[in-house]
Amino acid sequence: MMDAATLQLVLAVLAFAIAGNLWLTLAVLRASRRERLAPTALEPGEPLPAVPARPLAGGARFQPGAPGQAAVLLFLASRCPKCADKLAGIERLLPLARNAGLAVWLLSEEAPRRLRAFLPGDALRAAAARVSLRDYRRVNPQMSSPSYVFVNHQGRVEAAGLIGDSDWLALVGQLNAEPSQERAA
Repeated sequence: MMDAATLQLVLAVLAFAIAGNLWLTLAVLRASRRERLAPTALEPGEPLPAVPARPLAGGARFQPGAPGQAAVLLFLASRCPKCADKLAGIERLLPLARNAGLAVWLLSEEAPRRLRAFLPGDALRAAAARVSLRDYRRVNPQMSSPSYVFVNHQGRVEAAGLIGDSDWLALVGQLNAEPSQERAA
């Protein structure tokens, strides 16, 4: 026969097991609900969600893609081999974009140390900014990389896609065009 102390211990263990099971069940239900609500891509013409970012190089928080200046927001991940392959081309485009009056920001939710190790040049690090994971999902709902969002001077999405698609190649072509060719067109 069980004494009272043993019975209380068994009941306490059962109560904790039931509470843990309930907590895990609710976590699974929340996760399955998130999966049912598939993220949708940012649509051209809609305003870019306002998210605060902090430059990797330090400085005050800012809102990437805010009205006032056209911008390209880039989404790269340090664990993405395709992203690493794109870095040299992006680094070459940075001064061209700046000369054209186009802001370029590499947005990431990764830790600063990991991001600094991933970005090989000072120019890339100067163009990098960190956002929270929640805000990263707001501006990159599909969590895709290497990807971009083009934002016009009004803060509205112009296009979004993967780096290397036709819209991206059109931007690269425009930035690489000679000034005399642009006047002729």
